[in-house]
Amino acid sequence: MSTKVKTTMDNAQDMIDAGVDTAQQAVARTADRADELLSESRRTAAEAEASIQAGLRQVRDAVPVHLNRAAHRAEDLARAGIDKARAAGTVVANKAHEVGERTTDYVRQEPAKALLMAAAAGAAATLLVTWAARRRAERY
Repeated sequence: MSTKVKTTMDNAQDMIDAGVDTAQQAVARTADRADELLSESRRTAAEAEASIQAGLRQVRDAVPVHLNRAAHRAEDLARAGIDKARAAGTVVANKAHEVGERTTDYVRQEPAKALLMAAAAGAAATLLVTWAARRRAERY
């Protein structure tokens, strides 16, 4: 094998490795963001639950006994909403994980295509940012 062919093959392998690294970093960032969103959803749900429960305690103290049934129903509905929010957060995290795995599998199966798509996405993002910056500069 000639030196030129070996050098070309080494360069191609380096590009593929760089593409795989870029894709893995993107997957890791996506998974991290999904974890952050899930944690934020859980925290928000817990805060909402605490706030709702505090409000319901105030309502119970201020309202005559015959309205307690309505307060209990509102608390049940609040809990159901919080459970749905938690479930939605879990679904988001699962989807992000699934997308990450599919992306990693695709990069392993089609490294050249993945590298080209990553380059195209980067170019598109650069064009978009440049366009937005020019529009902003033209306005002011």
